[in-house]
Amino acid sequence: MKRVGMSELVKATGLSRATIDRALNGRSGVHERTKRVIEETLRRLRDEDQSPGIEETAGKDDCLGVDMVLRVGQGLLQQIAGARIALGLDAISIHDMYQRNEDDILDLVVELCHDSDRPLILTAKNAEPLRAELVNARKRGKRIITFVSDLSHDARDAFVGIDNRNAGQTAAFVLGGLLKDRNATAGVVLGDYAFRCHEDREIGFRSNLRANFPSVQIADVAKGEDSAERTYDAVRDLLKTHPTLDAIYNVAGGNLGLAQAVRESRRAERIHVMTHEANHITAPLVRAGVVQYVIAQSPLDLLERATAVVTRRRSVDTEDVHFVDFGVYTKFNLPRYHRDDLKT
Repeated sequence: MKRVGMSELVKATGLSRATIDRALNGRSGVHERTKRVIEETLRRLRDEDQSPGIEETAGKDDCLGVDMVLRVGQGLLQQIAGARIALGLDAISIHDMYQRNEDDILDLVVELCHDSDRPLILTAKNAEPLRAELVNARKRGKRIITFVSDLSHDARDAFVGIDNRNAGQTAAFVLGGLLKDRNATAGVVLGDYAFRCHEDREIGFRSNLRANFPSVQIADVAKGEDSAERTYDAVRDLLKTHPTLDAIYNVAGGNLGLAQAVRESRRAERIHVMTHEANHITAPLVRAGVVQYVIAQSPLDLLERATAVVTRRRSVDTEDVHFVDFGVYTKFNLPRYHRDDLKT
């Protein structure tokens, strides 16, 4: 068993020296999840084979930290920022790219990729210029983890998120089960097919309806670009074109716009609505009955898993896809993490 230094623990966990010191010395102020991460990492580092040829993620002695570039909705972004604080991940820098265009995201990624030793956790559209930059960065030794939404396999080392295809199938199972005894129509709201998570959720939804609920037909797809304003316009047009729509599955964001359009149609009590994420935006809509179901996952689990994966050595990785658990929630069982206080 080898001796593990503080700098090695900092690099391996992405945590600050102060947080690790508090945990190791039994002082207060450290979340239980964070303590487990530190303890498990310490055991792993003590037991690892240190023979030549094993490649470290970082090549310097000090903590280089981790960058997170997130093109996600404001609800999920706030949850991830809260999880970062709750887990004591001081060395992670979050770059908020909400509603930023692809050129802005590419410019930021190019800048961050100049430092090959600093890992990158990324949520973005699967665009070719970005893919090419990430492929070249990986060749230079940069470690890249896709988060929530996947990219091409050659552009990243691993993916962390839910199984989005299964999430879409779950949505079809719930909505299809409610509508199966009659001929019914459902609409799908998405942000952009370039987001792999949106594409996979829609594919799962369509395939399960087709296989198990043939009486439920998808009437149309509304494209909201994860924007409340654009989602409002798209859903309003969807409801005007299909005034007898029975259900809506939103695979993306923009839920405030969706809710406004449904309310204005005066059909909120008759349309079954399912969306993603349980947060300060969606929870009030669920309680009000405008949205009946949300598919969601713990932001703590997401960030904890991503941090563990991004700091691993490439030579000991055995998987490139790391799924976290998700659930289906209603106003009766909203998870604790929909609130701002992630420690409860």
